[in-house]
Amino acid sequence: MSDDAYMDFLNKANADLNAARAEQLQDPSTVRTETVDMGVRVPAPLTSVDAYYISETDEPFEPVALRWEGASSGIFPDPSHLSSLISPSADLSSSITTLSPSAFDPRNQYPSALRAVRAAAAESSGGDESGVDVKIYRVEVGPSRVEYYILAVDVKQSLVVGLRTKAVET
Repeated sequence: MSDDAYMDFLNKANADLNAARAEQLQDPSTVRTETVDMGVRVPAPLTSVDAYYISETDEPFEPVALRWEGASSGIFPDPSHLSSLISPSADLSSSITTLSPSAFDPRNQYPSALRAVRAAAAESSGGDESGVDVKIYRVEVGPSRVEYYILAVDVKQSLVVGLRTKAVET
């Protein structure tokens, strides 16, 4: 293959990828979600999680740190409040369900993720993880796309902190 033919091949491949990305951004069925509020420091335990959620696509766990007024009272967001935290432009409340940690991880594949979320919530209050509750939210963001939010409440910082991962479930 000549250099020119190879460059044509690469340019076409990149053009197809860029077109697909642009189409995805314009697709109304694609919902973009947020994980970290501007100016919020991500707790250190969330930045060192080296785990992937196994589904039809294996996706990493990403840090979540969102300001939530109810957190100062130890309250988890309900589906409508979580929707406004993660997706200011679309109402996802009807597609949010909650799971227990054992329902989310029945085979105990993600203990490091759950432990990191507890450590992140306890970090600002001295590090005692024993009283930290964790809640998992399952958010349908597309026809076969789901995001899981593993969250805990950081009372001192008025934040919900945790991890998000994406999955394809057909």
